[in-house]
Amino acid sequence: MKTRLGIFLIAILALPYLGLMLAGIEWHDLKIRVLLGDPNIVNPPATLLTTLMMAGYLLFINHMNKLITGQQPFKNQTSFLLWVGAAGAVMVWLLSYMNLYAATWANQPGNPVMQALLYTPLFALLVPAVMFTRAFIAALPNVLKMMTTNRTFTPPQATALSYFFFALAGLGLLGGAIWHTQLILLFWIAPLLLLAGLQLLWSESTIFSGLKTGDNARLICAGLSGIIAGNFAMFAYRSNGGLLLIDSQLIQQFGLFLFGLMSMQLVDVITEGWRGKKRSDLYTKKKFPIPIVVKNK
Repeated sequence: MKTRLGIFLIAILALPYLGLMLAGIEWHDLKIRVLLGDPNIVNPPATLLTTLMMAGYLLFINHMNKLITGQQPFKNQTSFLLWVGAAGAVMVWLLSYMNLYAATWANQPGNPVMQALLYTPLFALLVPAVMFTRAFIAALPNVLKMMTTNRTFTPPQATALSYFFFALAGLGLLGGAIWHTQLILLFWIAPLLLLAGLQLLWSESTIFSGLKTGDNARLICAGLSGIIAGNFAMFAYRSNGGLLLIDSQLIQQFGLFLFGLMSMQLVDVITEGWRGKKRSDLYTKKKFPIPIVVKNK
């Protein structure tokens, strides 16, 4: 788990910058394309109140899960939830870092230390919010059944598919930093492809695994969870006086759908660590090919 998360972190940080170097673009030249917001619109009270509302959202969804299923899916899993929150906060900060290259939304100038202290608690709640929402949607009557079809297919071999995902992710992260207009879609899909490729390389399931058997529930529920939790977070921020600088509703909703997929794929990676499965356990050692016979004298 830690190895996969480390590779993911290094790749997201390094590849876009490497793309700039290969294109001969200096870091200070990147400021030309970066959208900077007005420092006056940074609203610490709105951020803090949104954090409190997201915490209330988690408690509410967890309670709704208990009402429907009679159980609390994440009860007595404090350590796991802390890992999910910490990894989720890092992932959202990585997305903010990627936005320096893509300029999809306006970045907030100002004291980075203050921003880290202000936004990190909020970012740490986003992925758990998606996870709780996904559990709630999946627990609704007949939802999983309705999302299952008879259409099946045989995917390529896991190793080959992982290399294909890595190639697309590398192209998106390298090329998207250079041609941020032409490759903007692939640039933002690249983190999901990278996580999925790492899962396949470790012989684990991905967010897309159910498609081969006609089970679309994981994919659809994850995307819907991202939209629901993300829209609640934006509503909470706006209702508390905050200002979001993304004009296109289509971009917003697609981004939230994609964030839901990335969140659940990240949760899958962390879950494998709780199963205690190591990469060395996936490959059994081959027996010595020549039998040795010992005769007793």
